[in-house]
Amino acid sequence: MIHRILSRNRGGNESLIHQMHQLRARQFSERRGWRVDVRNGYEFDRFDDMDPLYIVVSDGEDQLLASLRLLPTTGPHMLSDVFPEVMGKNAVIRHPLIWESSRFCVDTRACREFGEDMINTATRELLRGLFETAEHAGMENIVSVYDLYVERILKRSGCIFDRIGEVVRYDDLRTTAGIFEVSQRVIQNLADRTALARAV
Repeated sequence: MIHRILSRNRGGNESLIHQMHQLRARQFSERRGWRVDVRNGYEFDRFDDMDPLYIVVSDGEDQLLASLRLLPTTGPHMLSDVFPEVMGKNAVIRHPLIWESSRFCVDTRACREFGEDMINTATRELLRGLFETAEHAGMENIVSVYDLYVERILKRSGCIFDRIGEVVRYDDLRTTAGIFEVSQRVIQNLADRTALARAV
């Protein structure tokens, strides 16, 4: 089940928000060893104070499976403020119809279903929620910073994107950035593959 959470509907989704910050702490700090700010088992950063749009996937019974965060590129965001080196000589993207996706994480302990291509079904559901939301809101593109391991997953899932930056090492991870197509074609890719994974 896909949830779209902003400040105006946060009150009815506090449990999912709490689980999201806990999942981020486990995934980014404990599992991957990133240098992130973890307080009392919750991971936060300054971009969480900027009223982002959170896309989250639950099992329909208040159990979080996956989450990500969306921010407009017209203001502060991770590509411009945290990872500018990946852009190389290219200008940082600033456009009202291009938003940034960040803090992508999936609870692979809670969701152990995989499609034929070995992509977790919660991963694909989260991506479908991202692009359906972006398309409905009239966004032209999504940008994101990710490591090369995640890049391979994004390609297999049916996303359509191009690299827009250099490959730079952060915390021993080879990291780059991409600009993603927002279209019915991408949504159909993800929907078809989601249906296949569920059938399997």
